[in-house]
Amino acid sequence: MEHVHLAGEDEDDIYGGFNDYNATLDTGELEQDSAFQHAVRTSHGRRPPPTAKIPIGTAGIGRLGTAAQGRVGMPSSMGARPVTGSTEARPMTAVRAAGYTSAGARGAGFDPMNQATSQGPAPPLETMSQDSPEEKVKLLEKKVNELIEQSCISNSKGDYSAALDKAKEAGRQERALVREREKLNAQDQANLDLTYSVLFNLANQYSANEMYQEALNTYQVIVKNKMFNNAGRLKVNMGNIYFKQKNFPKAIKLYRMALDQVPNTHKEMRSKIMQNIGIVFVKMGQYTDAITSFEHIMQEQPDYKTGFNLILCYYALNDKDKMKKSFQKLLTVDLKGDTDDEKYTASVVEILKCYN
Repeated sequence: MEHVHLAGEDEDDIYGGFNDYNATLDTGELEQDSAFQHAVRTSHGRRPPPTAKIPIGTAGIGRLGTAAQGRVGMPSSMGARPVTGSTEARPMTAVRAAGYTSAGARGAGFDPMNQATSQGPAPPLETMSQDSPEEKVKLLEKKVNELIEQSCISNSKGDYSAALDKAKEAGRQERALVREREKLNAQDQANLDLTYSVLFNLANQYSANEMYQEALNTYQVIVKNKMFNNAGRLKVNMGNIYFKQKNFPKAIKLYRMALDQVPNTHKEMRSKIMQNIGIVFVKMGQYTDAITSFEHIMQEQPDYKTGFNLILCYYALNDKDKMKKSFQKLLTVDLKGDTDDEKYTASVVEILKCYN
């Protein structure tokens, strides 16, 4: 105890002042304080004091309510916020621009433009007027195709006059179609296939009606147009017309021009054109030139019709040895579906006996 220091009487009391009462902290008289009540009624007095942040993880402290009963709500940019207990829907300011709202019907679909309530169902598509230029173009194109089809049907029935009339009408309608496209400045949308079909059908109908010069002129229009691919092969048709007119030199010229347009890979087409050339040479009495064409066919793609033509050419030249070899070559040719061998066997054997 000798080391214990006791406060002397002359020292100050370290606990003094804790029980002293300060009258300025008394709130009992605030209701009668006019200055304080005036401050409470002003806008400054209604402004709530700043709320201290609640530390994360603080135990035992619940979340403060948004508006206690009797407390004035905090002002916002969209107006006064109602208290939680109010019957009025609470406004949502942050997402209103995106189309959401708390005032609408609960469970309604997302409709930021209010299209469902204001406009109703979408109206039906408007039908395009038949007087519009685009609709006229479609109708004319359809009519041209129908006329071409009717022309071909009439030709197959042997009514060549009606077929020609339909072909001419298709040509007139196709020209009207071109003019309508020019009005729309849509020349780049021209249907070249349709134009080719109109001209080709018209040339065929001219030829069927033995109007050969008109047919040649129409074919010439097609051949000279570089927009039509492979149009040069139609020179075969022109050669056929010259053959009907017995203009054999002109027919051979056009056949050879058409032959130049056909690649070597198309052997069947080349063989048919060369066969036409050989037949024209036979008509002209130039059997040696005809033999050249027929022999080339028999080497590349032999067929029995060309073989018979070759035998006739050798017969005209009185070359019996080559006639015999041609007959032997002909026996190896495939008849391509004609299985009735008896009608060929007897006649070929009898002919061979004549040259033994």
